[in-house]
Amino acid sequence: MVTEHEMGAVGFAAGMHIMEPGGMNQMHVHEKQQEAMYFYSGRGIARVGDEEFEIVPESFLLAPAGVPHQICNIGDEPLKFVWIYCPPLPEHYSQETYHQGASEQVK
Repeated sequence: MVTEHEMGAVGFAAGMHIMEPGGMNQMHVHEKQQEAMYFYSGRGIARVGDEEFEIVPESFLLAPAGVPHQICNIGDEPLKFVWIYCPPLPEHYSQETYHQGASEQVK
């Protein structure tokens, strides 16, 4: 994970996430952060605001600040993606704080 604490990143944080088949996160909002995602393996559905998008390998997604969004793995293999937050969320201080927060939000 690229964080200020661990790598000196200023103004953003980046990392990878693996969502198991049938997994999803809750519809949620980041009031001050925009979140970009690059999906490199698996299939899913993304909801951003009132729109729904198909997720396939080599697709990008942007969730602007203040817009509700959700990712769902509808495939039979893990959905793998890279995420970038700008600015970073408080839990992006370190890998440890990120994993604590992520485990509470993903089914």
